[in-house]
Amino acid sequence: MFTGCGRRATCCMVCRMSRPYLYFAISVSGASVLAVEILGTRILGPHFGVSLYLWSALITVTLAALALGYALGGLWADRGATMRRLCLLLAAGGAWIVAVPWLGAPGLRLAEPAGMRAAMLLSAFVLFFPPLMLLGMATPYAVKLRAVSVGEVGRAAGDLYAVSTLASVAAALATGFFLIPNVGVRGLTIAVGALLIATAIPGLARGGAPLPPSEPPGAGGGPWSNVSG
Repeated sequence: MFTGCGRRATCCMVCRMSRPYLYFAISVSGASVLAVEILGTRILGPHFGVSLYLWSALITVTLAALALGYALGGLWADRGATMRRLCLLLAAGGAWIVAVPWLGAPGLRLAEPAGMRAAMLLSAFVLFFPPLMLLGMATPYAVKLRAVSVGEVGRAAGDLYAVSTLASVAAALATGFFLIPNVGVRGLTIAVGALLIATAIPGLARGGAPLPPSEPPGAGGGPWSNVSG
């Protein structure tokens, strides 16, 4: 008789335990996006010069990667969202960023025949599009994990995007004013990737329990109203 209530209480407890970690993971993801974008100017700048063209190339690649990531993340989340899968996105993005110092030279050689302006865009795409797309997938995926009913989707999305954006603001200031001058470009690039991987490890270790069913549109009984007692 009380099976549904027991399952609901267990789910709510898991959600409360997971929520701080989810916000932390999205904060790290948002901060990493801005850090990578700024690091891109220092990685490609010695080869092409830190010009308007380079900034335009990096902003174009960043926005395109995030746009595709948002779309793919939403689609993947609707097929079955788990904390483990979210953390796989963070870990994969982190692994690519760690590899950027070693991918830089081959990427530049690949782009060189295209001419300077095209080479800037191609180099930025090869080095930064894949990890930024993966990090873009994380936020809509996290919204699916955070919202336990249809009535919470707006608040969940607003909270997570706000947290991610605030973390990006902090990362932009810290990267330009403190981290690059004191840590260096190569070291900071590796550190950003390593932080994403480290952030993902607890979620990967917890496994992949699926979410409870969401509240159907127009239903008044909450996300567990369809569970028999």
